[in-house]
This record gives sequence, structure tokens and C-alpha cells, in this order.
Amino acid sequence: MKGLLRGFNAFTAGLLGCVVFLAALQPVTTLGDPDWPQPLVMVCLTAAFLIILNWVRKWLATWTPATYRKVLWVIGILIVLVQLAVAVSFTDAARADAYFVRKQAIQLAQGNLNWNNYFMIYPNNVNITLIEALLLRPLLAITSSPWIIMNVLRFAWLDTGLLAGLALLKHWRKWQPGAIAYLTLWLISVPVYAYGLYAYTDVLVFPLVLNILVLVLWTQRLRGLKRWLGVWATLLLLSLGVAVKSNMIVLWIAVGLLILLLWWQRQLTGRQVAGWVASACVLLAAVMAGMSLWGHQQGYRQQPDTKLPATSWIAMSLNPGTNGEYNLKDFTTVQQQPTAADKQAVASYMIQERLGRMGVSGFLIHVSRKFRLFWATGDFDSFKLTSQWFHAPRWYLTHQINLQFWLVTLTQVVYLAMLLQTIWVLFFLKRPTAVTSFLVLMMLGLTAFHVVIWEVEPRYALPLLPIIMLLGSVGLQEIPIWDLSPRVVRSGRWFAVILAAFCALSLGQTSQDNTTSDSVVGRQWAGTYIRYRTQALAPGQQMSWTAPAHGKSNRIQLYPRVSEGRVEVTVRDQTGVLARKRGKPATLATTTYPLTTAKQLRFTVKNVGNLPLRYGVAVADYNLYTGEVTPDSRVYPQYYLLHHHAPQALTRTWEIGLVVLVFLVGVLLTL
Repeated sequence: MKGLLRGFNAFTAGLLGCVVFLAALQPVTTLGDPDWPQPLVMVCLTAAFLIILNWVRKWLATWTPATYRKVLWVIGILIVLVQLAVAVSFTDAARADAYFVRKQAIQLAQGNLNWNNYFMIYPNNVNITLIEALLLRPLLAITSSPWIIMNVLRFAWLDTGLLAGLALLKHWRKWQPGAIAYLTLWLISVPVYAYGLYAYTDVLVFPLVLNILVLVLWTQRLRGLKRWLGVWATLLLLSLGVAVKSNMIVLWIAVGLLILLLWWQRQLTGRQVAGWVASACVLLAAVMAGMSLWGHQQGYRQQPDTKLPATSWIAMSLNPGTNGEYNLKDFTTVQQQPTAADKQAVASYMIQERLGRMGVSGFLIHVSRKFRLFWATGDFDSFKLTSQWFHAPRWYLTHQINLQFWLVTLTQVVYLAMLLQTIWVLFFLKRPTAVTSFLVLMMLGLTAFHVVIWEVEPRYALPLLPIIMLLGSVGLQEIPIWDLSPRVVRSGRWFAVILAAFCALSLGQTSQDNTTSDSVVGRQWAGTYIRYRTQALAPGQQMSWTAPAHGKSNRIQLYPRVSEGRVEVTVRDQTGVLARKRGKPATLATTTYPLTTAKQLRFTVKNVGNLPLRYGVAVADYNLYTGEVTPDSRVYPQYYLLHHHAPQALTRTWEIGLVVLVFLVGVLLTL
């Protein structure tokens, strides 16, 4: 058994080695992060970071326990303060699935038990909606805009993963310097902040792996009835995780294997194992039944002929044209079938046809592409989550593309360093334990589920990030400190200067090659997921709305759904009419007006022809510009507010110089 566990560890280390190669040389550029430095720049920055980290490890070794403890408290307080600042400063308007969940949760909290057709198609999101409605009900009694409080609650839940990781480091006796590394990684982690603001299922399962592991270990220290109460509490949390996000069935299976490993190591008796297994099955069934009854009590009724079958997700995952991502065409092909049997038949045919067309070699190539999509981005596609905010700092919105470029770059550097340290820990672990084997099984299981079987997105790998952070923190202690000869140090410094110059030039070229002429200063893009919502305008009718703008603007992009007819578009700011134009809907889909710095603009679209018109809209029970919950559903037109300007580089020269200089000085001082 020990040999088998070592083999699993070595295999996982090799797999993560492939991830390092992909993350350094082939990051995914089709997601929310299209602008990346050249691969050699990424490698150089990562190498510089590791050199600086080597010196940090030497420095940490000189700290006394008292100093170490004080610094831990400082970092912990910083984490809380930064999270509170982010929770207050950024409020997400929700998009795609999160939009439907929020809209329905508000209706349930207000006593409206009518369910949107979206949930007949995707019943997997009913449970998260019920939970969100349960939280919103008391909050809406005290405020009409509860989203900041919801942000704080999400961060509090995320931080249970921080506490669980610290408990595991204490358990492994890797507290110094492991704890400070783990806290620091949590403090600077872009995905932690991004998903803390994202009102969807991902945030609920993010800390679940470490939480469950800590609870299992905690129950081992209990006796009698207390132990079984701990077991049932652990399995109840696990079952709720599966109920909220179905891919957590991998965690459920991994816990079962962990129990068997503990039995093999004689830490559990056969009777205790039987109790764990029976309790796991009973509680999972009870939670699923309970959630179903809860949904029924809240007015939800499944429609089998509308529901998307599980095989449709497998068919989507086998689409080589999209590398296994969600695909609207595949969704529509299955969804337009009239009955459940027809949907199942079409999805099954798509699976068989695609497998037959790909063959063994094609399937392996397809799986490798899905593997890259799943693992290769260290921000886990954080910046694709939210494109519309109720509230965000003006400086962030104004420089969003520029800031995202640097955040993605530096996040990828830290991710690569964590992966390398994790590989070291797994490969050189002399005595595999049930705990580390559980973490390895979770990484392999979730990867296999999404890469081989199911649809794939980077955010589905999010529950694995705390594992990488934890094992990477252990690696900070386990990896030997390098002691370089004076000759190597002198050569290294000259080499560092040359590579720094190369990085600066390459980043400058990347910046010039990725110019923008349109800056988005406002948008409303809900109502486009699953199907396009539209608002009819009969001849003589009009729709008006006031849109916030977080910067200069001179153009609005509208979304007419017909091309014939005539329309009048009027733009006003606080001084009066800026522009009034007439023409065909397609011609005025993009309407320009004089440059204005107004923070709010009033738009009117009037049908001045003889034919009915339709424009893209969203219908929501909360104001899509301010977040305030409204007593009834209201219509919000789809639009983009733009500032059209001369081409601007991705980033500025002084920023490139500053980043490269920081890395260079760090290397020169620490070699």
C-alpha cells in the first residue's frame, strides 16, 4: 500500500510538472485574460521570484517564535482589513447563472414562489437559490441593498479554509515558516478576492476540501457519542457541498477512500468504518431529499421535458471546437428537442458521433487541451466572472485592462512558484500519510471528472487552489536552501541584468501590440444568457433610462433585434441634449455623441417608424445600476457605454520599468 501511495504522489507530481510547463509557456488566452507577457518573460519573473524566496526562507529561519507569532497576527489582521475594504468597495451586479440565482432568490425572499424557466432547464442551481433566499430574507427586512453584507459573509466563509489550512500546518508540525507562507498567499491571492465577490456556488465549495479534512482529523480525537456527533456534522457539511455543486461528489468519494486508508493504518476499526460509510450514504440521501422537499415547499416543480439531461454536458465536453467548454450551439441543439427522451437521444448521438470522429488519438489530444484549460491559469479565470458592478472604485474601472494585466501576470508567477514547491513536497515525501494521500486523490479525482468526463472551465478547479497553497507553504520549509558560490553569484547578477533588460523590452513590445481604442465606462449585459430577452417598441413607443458612467464617454452600443424600421436615439447629460439622431436600428446600434465627463447620462430610444422594433433588455427584481431591491420586476436595456479615443498601449513605460526594477533589485540583493 505504501508503494501505491508513493506512486500516486509521484504521478501527481509529474502531472503538476505538466501544469508548470503549460502555465509558463502556454497559458489560456481565450478567457478573461487575453493579454499575457511572452513565455520567456514569465519564466524569468518566476525564476527571480524563487531566488528572492530562497533568501526569504533564510531570513525566516532567524526569527524567534515570539517575532514569528507577532508577524502572523499582523498578516492575519491585514487579511481581515483588506477583505473588508474589498467587500465594501466592490459590489457585483451578477451575470449569467449568478443573475438568475440572485433574481429568483429575491423573489423567494419576498414571498413570490413563481420560478423562472431557467431553473426548469438547470435544476442544479435550485439549492443555491434556496440558500441565498434564506440569507436574503432577514437582510431585506433591514436594508434594500444587502450586497455588501453578502460580500462579508462570503469572505467569512472563505476564511474557514484559511483557518483549516493553519490547523493542518499545526497538525503536520510545519508551523514555522509554513503558517506565514500560507497567510501571505491568502493575503495576495487574486482568486480569493474575486470569488469572494462572486455570488455563485464556487465560493461555497472553495474551502470545502480543507474544512472536511480538518473535521475528519478532529473527530479522531473524540470518543463515544461526541465522536459520532462530529462524524455526522462532518458528513452533513459534505452532503450539503454535493447538493450545492454536483462535482463535489468527487470529494464525497475521496472522503470514503480516506476512511479506508485510516482503517488500513489502524486508526479506525472496522465497525467505525462501517458507521462512517452508512452515515455518509444516509446523510447524502437525506440532504438530497430534504433539499427537494424544501424546493417543493418553495414552489419549485421540475419539468422533465424541459430539463437539460446530464448527457448534454458530456456531449459539450467532447466538442473539440470549444475544448470542452460550455457551448451555446450545443446547448440549443439539445434544448430545442420537445421531450426528455428526444433530448437524451440527441445528446447520446452527439457523444457517440464525437467519440467516433475523434478516435483514440483525437480523444487524447482533446483531453490534453481540456487539461490545459482546467489547470493553466493561476487566477482561475477570475476576471471573466464580473463585467458589471453596482459599485467599484473609479480608479479601478478607469484602468481596468491595465490593472488586470499586471494582476494576472504577478498571480501567474506566484502560481508557478506554488506549483514547483508542491511538486517538491509530493515527489520527495518519504512517508505518505492518509492526509496527503487524500489531498492527492482530490486533485486527481476533480481533474479526471472535468478533463475526461464533464464540461471544463478554470473555475471548476478552484477547490484545488487551497490544496496548492497549503502544500506550497509546506514546500517553503521542505526545499533545501541554496548556498551559491561567490563566482556563481557574480555571474548570476550579470545574467539577471541582461534578462531584466530583455523582460523590459519584451513587456514594452507586448504593451504596444495590445492597444485599445475603446474603453468601456459602463454596461448592462444581463439578459443575454440562455436566451436573449427583448423589449417590444410599437410605433410611437419609447424606452428611457439613466445610465451611470465611470469615466469620459462619447459612444453607446445598443442591441436592436430587428434591422428594419426607424428609430430616434436621444442622449442627455445634466446640461441638456447632447445628441438626437434618427435612422435604422442597425445604423444607430452604435450612436456617437460629443465627449462628456457626466457621471450619469439619460438615453431615450423611440420608435418613429411604422414597424414594431425589439431591443435587448434584462428583467430584474433589483436595480441593475444601483443594486437596490425593487418591489416589482423592471426592465433594463442592454448597452455598452464607451470612450472612443486614440489607440492606447496596454500599460505605461514607467510601470514596466518599476516592475522589472523591483524584481531585479530583489535578485541582486538576495543572490
